[in-house]
Order: sequence, then C-alpha cells, then structure tokens
Amino acid sequence: MPTIILSAHPARRYERESLTGTQIEYGQKVVPSVCIEARTVPEIAEQARAFGASVFTAAPRVSFLLSVQVARGERKPRGFDVADRAGHFHDADWIHTEVESPVGHVDGPGVRMWGSRFAPFQMDGQEPFWPGAEPDDFTSPADGSVGLYGYLRAINARVQRCTDSWQSLPSLAHEVPLHDRYGARVHPFDVAAELLARRLSPTVIAA
Repeated sequence: MPTIILSAHPARRYERESLTGTQIEYGQKVVPSVCIEARTVPEIAEQARAFGASVFTAAPRVSFLLSVQVARGERKPRGFDVADRAGHFHDADWIHTEVESPVGHVDGPGVRMWGSRFAPFQMDGQEPFWPGAEPDDFTSPADGSVGLYGYLRAINARVQRCTDSWQSLPSLAHEVPLHDRYGARVHPFDVAAELLARRLSPTVIAA
C-alpha cells in the first residue's frame, strides 16, 4: 500500500487584474507533516481533507496550501496525477485569496478578500471578519462558511451605519438571497441598500 505524505505550507493567492497567482513557502510548515497509507485516489482525498481540517482547527487563521506526495520509490495509485491537477485532494481549500488592487465603492472601500468556506471576508483597509468563539446572529445563516459569515457581518455594519442605529440584519425583512449575492460578489454596501429599500416585514435571513 503506497505511503502518502501530507504537508501544509503557508501560502497566499492573489488576484491582479486578469492574473491569479499563488505564493507558497515550501520551506515552512504550519504543522508537522503526516504519513498515511491509501490504495485509491478517493481514500487519499478523504484523508487529505481530514488532515486539512485538522490544520485549520490547529491554526484557524493561517492561509495554507495542502501538499499531497507519494513517498519516494513508491508507485502512485491509478489516477493520482489527474486527481492532483484537478484539485481533488483539497489542496487549495484553505488558501486566502487577496485582491491586490480592490476597486473602491462609490461610498467606501472595495473588497480585499471575498473569502471562502475556510477563508475570511475582508474590506480593504480593515481587519478580516472571523467568527467568534460563541455563535451569534450570523452563525446559522452562514452555514459553516467563514467567508459568508464575514460578508453578512459587513452588510450588517453598513445597515447600522446607514440607519444610525443598532438595527441588526436579522431584524430586516427580506427575501433577498444573500448567499447568491455573495457568490456573485455583490458589494456589501449595495446589498445593504437593497435591503433597506425593501423594508419588508421581519423574517429569517435568506442565506
């Protein structure tokens, strides 16, 4: 049974106009590498995902690339290279992607990081939004997505500023699919304006 080496290297991805690149610190490791044994690509993928999740738990705010390598001298399982190139080993799931030159909004900053399930949302010039230790109003609608959680927080902050109140996003009635707005990269300020314009009766966040 082939021995597979799993490693997590600090890394960041950047978006620059039409170019996307990744910087990886192969000489550094977020946690010590581990060796697993697996016969098939699906087995490797599952154990790689579990390893990545354990790294994320140990270092939740670190951007890293997951490296999956077959030990020297051992034969690769069938389909290994194809799966590796296709990202089936979850190698980039935990990388933070930064927009190097965010386009500003007419009313404020642009978005520096849109985030993902394991990466945070960040407005340009501000700290990233991270979930707290305890659940809050945005935990459930975010459904485990760190990026969506921060997006909802950013919308909420804008709503509060526009209304000059402590009004919370869940108190706004809406049928606006916020998850779709997030996926389409609609600026939080525009979503806040849409919600305030609707002024529907209170319901649950549609994420």
